[in-house]
Amino acid sequence: MIRTVLALTAFLALTLAGRAEIVKVKGKGEVAYTGIFSPGSAAERAAIVEAKKSALSRFAAGFDSARFELYKRVEPQVVAHLDDYVTDFTPLDQQTDKTSKRFSITIEASINATLLENAIQKSVGAAPAAGAATYMTFVFVAREQASRKAFDAKRTVVEINETAQAGSEKTGIAADGQSAERSAESSSVAKKTTGGNTETKADELVYRVTTITEVDNAVNSVLTKAHYETVDPVDAGLDVAAFKNDFSSGSDISPATRSSAIKTLKEKEITFLALANMDVGLPEKDEASGMTRVYVTVTAKVTDLTAKFPKTVASIAGKPYAGLGANAQVAKQNALNEAAGRSAGELVDQLRMKNVR
Repeated sequence: MIRTVLALTAFLALTLAGRAEIVKVKGKGEVAYTGIFSPGSAAERAAIVEAKKSALSRFAAGFDSARFELYKRVEPQVVAHLDDYVTDFTPLDQQTDKTSKRFSITIEASINATLLENAIQKSVGAAPAAGAATYMTFVFVAREQASRKAFDAKRTVVEINETAQAGSEKTGIAADGQSAERSAESSSVAKKTTGGNTETKADELVYRVTTITEVDNAVNSVLTKAHYETVDPVDAGLDVAAFKNDFSSGSDISPATRSSAIKTLKEKEITFLALANMDVGLPEKDEASGMTRVYVTVTAKVTDLTAKFPKTVASIAGKPYAGLGANAQVAKQNALNEAAGRSAGELVDQLRMKNVR
């Protein structure tokens, strides 16, 4: 029995470790020492600790602003248990300056991103109790440009013509000396003034809008891990076709679609509505890897429906995410998955920052 329990414990430990997401990040630590430096000394150990802290800081620097603020809340706890979060490291370079008596080391640290995420989640409070679930429905659409109508510039010209007459009269003595003669001279001056304006209309863009299962799965995964109970928009009673139609010609839904959705969700006691449109860019070559790269730009917001008047509690304004692939289709799918997962994560972080549940 004891052997069985020990074996089961070991198996569970290996399973959890296998599920942990390990991220490799470089870090550098430097310390001053006294006397003669030697490998394995207290100075070397102190420099390694600083290098681990540096790697953690570099990792956190890649967070969006909301997640970084959440990380700062737990940073003292993480640093106090540094070896739990930096599970391993590989020395890359080390330098000993005997003149200034300083030792520095550069490492590649293995950071347990899963454990760090758990610490962040705990810092924002416990998950809702049973029977007190927070429901959220979301509509994330991907759109590509289907057509573009360009208008010629309209030029309006105003022309003013002015004419002025000038004249003179001369009187002289005729050749016979007995009579007088007169002569008249005249001239005219023409003045032309032009002006006007040019009117240019913005292009009319029409988008091809779709919902994608992989995108929905990526968003659902993020929201579920953050303890939100997700409700399929169809099950919530939303007219998804209306959302797609609105996003086909604009960057937001129409007032009619919004009013209808809010009324429906309130009746079903769904707390949050998350909307996002993801604009898919044209494929291009990534110079670094030689692969095809596609950018997806996300505009999103979360609306809290619990109060009398709905209010926006989280938003993303035109943030680009990139995906690479062997061809345009693969790069596009990778970009959409990256954009969906990371934008959903950023929205959740903003909600956590405000302690919104």
